[in-house]
Formats: sequence, structure tokens, C-alpha cells
Amino acid sequence: MKTTRHLLATGLEFPEGPTHLGAERVAFVEIRGGRVSLYDHGSVRAIAATGGGPNGATRGPDGALYVTNNGGLCLGPHGRWIADVTITGRIQRVTLDGDVRDVATRLPGAPPHRPNDLCFGRDGLLYFTDPHDWENLPKIGVGRVARTTLAGAVELVAEIPNFPNGIAFGADDRLYVAQSMTQQILVMDPRPGATPSTYCTLPRGYPDGFCFDASGQLYVAGSLGDVLWVFGAHGAVRDEILFDAGSEPTNCCLGDGRLYVTCSGSGHLEALEVAAEPLPLYPREARAAASARREARPRI
Repeated sequence: MKTTRHLLATGLEFPEGPTHLGAERVAFVEIRGGRVSLYDHGSVRAIAATGGGPNGATRGPDGALYVTNNGGLCLGPHGRWIADVTITGRIQRVTLDGDVRDVATRLPGAPPHRPNDLCFGRDGLLYFTDPHDWENLPKIGVGRVARTTLAGAVELVAEIPNFPNGIAFGADDRLYVAQSMTQQILVMDPRPGATPSTYCTLPRGYPDGFCFDASGQLYVAGSLGDVLWVFGAHGAVRDEILFDAGSEPTNCCLGDGRLYVTCSGSGHLEALEVAAEPLPLYPREARAAASARREARPRI
């Protein structure tokens, strides 16, 4: 795939979780910075301090950002980083004007909890990965995929070993999860007790965050491989997009004819021009469903 790349921002402190908010507006987290930041038409500013280590973000049906906070840890080209003040892993709600509140702090499974990435489902629930004690690599324990209501009622969906990482719903309404240590993207039904199967395998690099376009193509950040892979609608490799050595692309999102990519190694936010539209995400549907429920309530 021949693409035109644009360097949008530099000097970021382990950027992750890009979230498209509109033309040339992308929110993202900075793990080592303990904050959520916003790229807005050429400039970057911090919008909220979350504490700990914000690891992923997605936009909710209420317009706020929902953030996985791993508590204050990252591993990268600069070695292990631990926050000066750590917190227990949690899911947070962050508004664009800087309000930060906890959504869920009591997560399933044995601690430590290291929530990594998240997405909304058609059911209005927030699905997230928790790779568990990834500070113990390579002897990491079994991770989890879980889901929560916005009131904080959390439920285990599946136990997944070998570092469950990126997560997203596909056009088939199934849940896709990156299993980093096996270089695979898994697919499963979004229900407790579901058994995941392999959807595709990266030829090189380790799958981190990913996103789908409207045609069903899958864009996967290859992290330590300094590569981003594009898979066709049935899991076959379609393209390889190379990044600079040591850049470590961590996650991506589509919007306004661009693929926005966070690179943890170089501390960059980059954009690639692509002829693709994003797969519509569920907050829009969840908002419509909530509105329909309100309209259906009997009036007294």
C-alpha cells in the first residue's frame, strides 16, 4: 500500500489509544504522562490528568472518553516505567473538559489488574482486555476479557492467556482480540463462556491495537516489529506498511480519509492518507437505543 505519511506530533510520552473525534481532531492517551491529550488541527494539549497509566481510550455514547488505566506501568524502548504514584487498575470516564471519574475499580480475576484496551458493544456494554501481570513477562499469568456497564457492574467474558491486548467489534458483531504473545488476532462471540478462535496471524511483529474499516479490512499495529498490517475481510494479508526502526506503532484509528497511528517508541502521532472509511462504532447505535428506550417509557 502506497501511502502519504504525515508527522502530526512529537515528544509524546508513550502515546496509545487514538480516538477520532472529527476532522483533524484525535484524542489519545500518554501512558508515561498519566494523561489524556488532544490533537486539534495541528496543536496538542493535555485535557485531563488520569494518574496511573492510561492505556487505551474509546468514545462513549455520551461524548465522553472511556479509558483503561493499567495503574502506572509500561514497557518499551526506554525500559520499564513505573509511575511515581501507582493506582489499582480501573476503567475511567474522561470528559473533554477534563473531568475524570471512575467507572469500574473492582475487576474480575486475581490482581494485579492491568486494563489495556476497550470498546463498546451493540448492547451498550464496555468490553475491555486485562493482560493481568504483564510486568512478569515472559512468565505472565492468564489474562481476561471482561465487560462493564457504565454503572460499574463488571462481568468476566473469557480468560485468555498470552497477553490479550487490542479489542474491537467487527461488522459481523463478533468480538476481536489481539493475543500479542502468539502474534494472533482472535475472534469470539461477545458472551461469557465463548471460545475464541484464530482469525489471522501477523507475519512479523506483535499485534497491539487495531481497527476495522467499513469494507471489513483490519488494520493492526505490529508494535515491536515497526510495522502495520492490513488484512482483508477474511483474514488474509493484504498490505504491509513499514514504520521507522524503533518507532513501535501501538494503535490506530480511521477518520477523515486518514489512518491515525500512535508510535510509542518515537513518541509520535502520525497520519497516513488512506482511501477507507471507518467501520461505524457502536456508541451511535447505543445512543439511538437509549433514546428509543426513553421514548417507549409510559408517560404518567
